[in-house]
Amino acid sequence: MLDQIMVPAPAKINLHLAVGNRRPDGFHAIASIFQAISLHDSISVALSSAGDVELSGECGCPAEQNTAWRAASLFLAAATEAGLASAPGIRVTIDKKIPMGAGLGGGSSDAASTLAALSLLLPGFVDRQTLFGIAAATGSDVPFFMDSACAAVTGRGEILEALPSRTDYALVLANPGFSVSTKEAYGRLDAARHDRPSPWASDQNLAEDLRLAIASYSHERPASWRFRNDFYSVLVPGLPGLEQCRQALLSAGADFAAMSGSGSSVFGVFASPAEADRAAAALADRYSCIVALPLAKLLNST
Repeated sequence: MLDQIMVPAPAKINLHLAVGNRRPDGFHAIASIFQAISLHDSISVALSSAGDVELSGECGCPAEQNTAWRAASLFLAAATEAGLASAPGIRVTIDKKIPMGAGLGGGSSDAASTLAALSLLLPGFVDRQTLFGIAAATGSDVPFFMDSACAAVTGRGEILEALPSRTDYALVLANPGFSVSTKEAYGRLDAARHDRPSPWASDQNLAEDLRLAIASYSHERPASWRFRNDFYSVLVPGLPGLEQCRQALLSAGADFAAMSGSGSSVFGVFASPAEADRAAAALADRYSCIVALPLAKLLNST
């Protein structure tokens, strides 16, 4: 039986991200298109004799606050409840390549890959339905990284509709030189809507905008994509470097450029890897750039 495994944890971009008004429970509905990309962390999971969960790697927070640690702990509890007689220790090691605070979903993907690895190391104790329940309990975006490489994402991020991935473009991910926390992004969004909730953020309008965005992604060239990111408009006034970065990508030849998630990474869409390479080289004196490709299938698919 396997006692150690390494799996990739791919990043994602939000091609479209509309955010609903703050609900009485404090949460927001989203309507988004997630696309997994080739940039990835590497997750090593090993079983040991010590009966606890250990995590190592540069994750920017205490281990107990990390999504991969939480995912492993919840998996172990579910497996024990399902009949695992002697609970092993779990060691999770994360080799980070996905920038933190960048809107690329690295933490959520690390958690999903940890669950995928544990399903292989401890087979038969946690069924697929329970596994997805653990993913949703770990974090809103975690379920995406356990299913298809492209999806329409609604609810708090846990409702997924698989979409065909497009692989006819390449990406340049540009770091504007600062990070944005998800908490900060939602705070600025709520502050902007405090006196006047967004009229286009009703559930009906979110659904209609998402339908149009899906059709645009399916049939239109990148230069004609009709996507928006609701965080972007409220972040730019205080962080003009986001717009400067987006304009730099467009000037370098991108057919489409936008911020991913709650920021701060800005991505540009190019017709080919060669064009993306040239753009990344041209921007290298101003921005840290990564060239990536959209995935047709998740690297860590369960």
